[in-house]
Parts: sequence; structure tokens; C-alpha cells
Amino acid sequence: MPRPLRYLMIWLCCTALTVTAAFLAVRFVVHSTAPLPPTAHALPTVFSTPSPTPGLLIPATSAPSTPTPTPRRTATATPSTKAPTTRPPTTAPVNGHNTSSSCKGGVGVHSMQSVGGRVTFNMGADAICLVSAVPSPGFTTSTDQDAPDTLTVTFSSATHRSETTGTIHPQPQAVTREVSW
Repeated sequence: MPRPLRYLMIWLCCTALTVTAAFLAVRFVVHSTAPLPPTAHALPTVFSTPSPTPGLLIPATSAPSTPTPTPRRTATATPSTKAPTTRPPTTAPVNGHNTSSSCKGGVGVHSMQSVGGRVTFNMGADAICLVSAVPSPGFTTSTDQDAPDTLTVTFSSATHRSETTGTIHPQPQAVTREVSW
């Protein structure tokens, strides 16, 4: 083989080896610094029930009394002959579960912040009630409560979902699950 052809072959092999090594090094660096794909993860939050102070007595209260209405005068200054009616305040049920007295006691009111918004639960002794669900801009809100002791609030957008589930059994806790796509 003539000498110039041999030098050309050696130069081509060295150049190909150098280009291949540089390509593999750049590929390794680019792939090692690429962001990870989105994953779903749960963040549990456990709340403790406050224990009463020993020796502190809380007086028992009777049934709440309704205030007596004051009579109104009409424009002609004659007293009204119709007796005013009062009715107890009503609360709207959440998915068929009454929230008026079932959220008393327990660990109280707690808020959870997520990417989709802020949820505030009232964790009572027998049930969990929704106080508020404020979505972040671009998110919509939906709630689901199949049982009085578990409540799920979901914030949804086009590319993300934040699901916060609050429960009081076996222990009061709230778990937020974030999913992006």
C-alpha cells in the first residue's frame, strides 16, 4: 500500500474515533441533565387530636335558644297582627350528608395548599366537612364525599390535577396527590 494512502487511512480512523467519542460525551451530558418525566406522589399530613387539660371542666350547655323577635311597626304605626315565625338555620347537605352538627369536636379546621389551590377541611369527631376550596388561576374544582368520614377535593387544569383527600378514620389526615401530564 502506498505511503500517502496509508496516512490518509490513519487520519480517517483517528478523525472517526474522535468524532464518535465527542458525540458520546455530549450525549451523556445532555441526557444526564434532562428533566425527569412527571410523576405522581402523595404527601400525607397527619393531625393529632388535642387532649383536654386535666382539671379543666367545660360546663354542659343546653339546647341553643333562639332569640325572640322584636315586633315591627308598619308605616301607619299599627302593630302587626301576624306573629313572626322563626326557623332554625339550615345547612345544605354535601352529597347527601348533613354538615350541621356532624363536624363538631375532632381536631378542628385545617388547610392544605396544593398546585391546584387551597382546601380547608373541618375535621370533626364523626365527619369531615368542607369549609372552602379556592382554586388557583386556570383550575376548576370538584368535590366527592361518599361517606361522612372521607372528603376528596380535586383541582383540574389542562395539564395538571391536584387531588386532596381528607379523612378522620383511622386517624385524622389529609393527603395531596399531584399529577402532571
